[in-house]
Amino acid sequence: MIHIYIARHGETTWNVEGRIQGRSDPDLSPKGYAQRLGLLEQLKGRPLSTIYTSTLRRSFLTAEPIANHLGLPVLRQPELDEIAFGILEEKLLFKFDEESKSEWERFKNHRFTYHIPGGENYTDVANRIKPFIEKTLRNHEGQEILIVGHRVVNRLLIGMLMEFPLEWV
Repeated sequence: MIHIYIARHGETTWNVEGRIQGRSDPDLSPKGYAQRLGLLEQLKGRPLSTIYTSTLRRSFLTAEPIANHLGLPVLRQPELDEIAFGILEEKLLFKFDEESKSEWERFKNHRFTYHIPGGENYTDVANRIKPFIEKTLRNHEGQEILIVGHRVVNRLLIGMLMEFPLEWV
């Protein structure tokens, strides 16, 4: 059996502003820096063997205190990068112009099939993380690991690990 802890990155400056992040790479907010210490507190007594994050700074910075405490490297995996939101990245979520609002609504209603221009859909992300899941289950049998990811990626990871139909995620 494998024990997988899945955490989302700490709050970012863009979370505070209400901006869509996706593959953009804002810094953690002061609250986000504090939250990463909460992750350390929760897991410092666990015998983690491996810590995976995305390549994005907010994910890596969140994992850094627990990695330092346990003397483990942080393994950055591009498969764990957040969904790309294309032309909507950096935009304020609640101050969309009409075109952006239309794109967001299409995506929300058809998240497995619709691509925001320049972006991914949930199916793309699921296909991207599936080999990572298979490799992780194979390589870490009997171990405890931590994955620090992002909202959409974590949602899909949990659903796929639980073997839920993707439509339920």
